[in-house]
Amino acid sequence: MEEVNVVQTKNGTVSVASAFAGHKEAIQQRDHKFLRIAVEEAYKGVDCEDGGPFGAIIVCNDEIVARCHNMVLRNTDPTAHAEVTVIRKGLTRQIYYAYGINSVHTSGY
Repeated sequence: MEEVNVVQTKNGTVSVASAFAGHKEAIQQRDHKFLRIAVEEAYKGVDCEDGGPFGAIIVCNDEIVARCHNMVLRNTDPTAHAEVTVIRKGLTRQIYYAYGINSVHTSGY
């Protein structure tokens, strides 16, 4: 059975780390790849003046199924943050019903 380390920080958040060889590096590489794409989406949003420098993607089974950026200015909607707009976009495509969500990666530059 795989050994798991649980660490609690001063503010009460909990972090779980796997002890199997290569797990941490594999997760870091995967996350880095997807965060880089979220940052690219943030640049796209700023370039077209849709909103602030924030992008987000939804990943299901290591495949990007939705991507969007901050749309606060374009939509004149203070709730149109990148993570909200990508979820809304995913709902319109019924992505959640077909795939479920594995992860949402969001970032600013």
